[in-house]
Amino acid sequence: MESRHAQLNPSALKPSALNPSPPAYWAMSLEELADKLQSRPRALGLLRWLWHRPPSAPQSLALPAQLEGVGHRWLSLLRAHLPATWPALVQTVQDGGGACKALLCLNGSLVEAVHIPQRGRNTLCISCQEGCTRRCAFCATASLGFVRHLKAEEMLAQFFLLRFLKPQAVRNVVFMGMGEPMDNIEEVLRAVRVLTQPGGPCLRAQKVTVSTSGVLPGMQRFLEESQASLALSLNATTEAQRSLLMPQNRLWPMGELLALLRHHGKRQPKREHFIGYVLLEGVNDSEEDARRLVHLLEGIPARVNLIPFNVHEASPFKAPGAERLKSFWQQLQQAGLRSLVRWPKGQEVAAACGQLALKAEGANSTRRGRNSTASQEAKT
Repeated sequence: MESRHAQLNPSALKPSALNPSPPAYWAMSLEELADKLQSRPRALGLLRWLWHRPPSAPQSLALPAQLEGVGHRWLSLLRAHLPATWPALVQTVQDGGGACKALLCLNGSLVEAVHIPQRGRNTLCISCQEGCTRRCAFCATASLGFVRHLKAEEMLAQFFLLRFLKPQAVRNVVFMGMGEPMDNIEEVLRAVRVLTQPGGPCLRAQKVTVSTSGVLPGMQRFLEESQASLALSLNATTEAQRSLLMPQNRLWPMGELLALLRHHGKRQPKREHFIGYVLLEGVNDSEEDARRLVHLLEGIPARVNLIPFNVHEASPFKAPGAERLKSFWQQLQQAGLRSLVRWPKGQEVAAACGQLALKAEGANSTRRGRNSTASQEAKT
């Protein structure tokens, strides 16, 4: 693997790079599989074979000729009636800290996912869309536009392929790659259920985090139907400031998003939410911003993740200096707001937060004028 960012060239991908399509049984819930196989033990046996094979096992989902507890008849049924697309791992690039970005081809679509090494465990950052439906001024993925939603099996395929890139077990999955999860809520919820169900990867619900730029209907449904963690990307402390950085704020204002979290916090006070705050030099990093942020989050069981802006070619923004960052964090801490700084990982290979963009140079250059305007007008 290279220790620098390699050019990701979609035109170089040939059809021969695509692997045979396996059945989509592995994106089913345990209940769906049990119904299909007319047996819960059969379904559990199939899931355990799929998700708990050793790292040396071939990275393929082709069903074996025989599987203990699952008869030939049932295996034939799955092969014949449940086709799905299996991805190709096209390219990986790794930075000096071990973060690895992967380019995958999913039914002709190119998406990126990131494997992030951490002490004693690993985290996978997966994508839910090809491109993104949102137009956040500081995010490189926005420069790609939106192509399509990914299906649950395509999200799970990212997990399946990337989990063995490092020796430690994967304990955390974050839906923070390309795309807005709440605009693809049906498929995201399905993927989360599979990741956390018996027989599957068996991740703790709290260790699966779904991030959103603030899509109110999707947030409402997610909080009602899933116990996974929610991360709201806030990034501003006034409505005007946020509308310039994140245009969808005009449709679902920040006040309404926070009111939902506050209301839900009263119903489930032990369920903590994550608040993402990308710090932009001279835009949202002032002492007044810190004071407003503390006030905004009153009554919400929340932990703030401060994210120094990760520079990319599609944006003119800069990260604040170390002293400014430390001062901002200290203000939150002194006010009793739980917070930490998410230092960038994968920045060398454009794998850090907000940098996933397939290295699309042409698309990046078209957004500079608009982003420059936002960077000036968002200052308050």
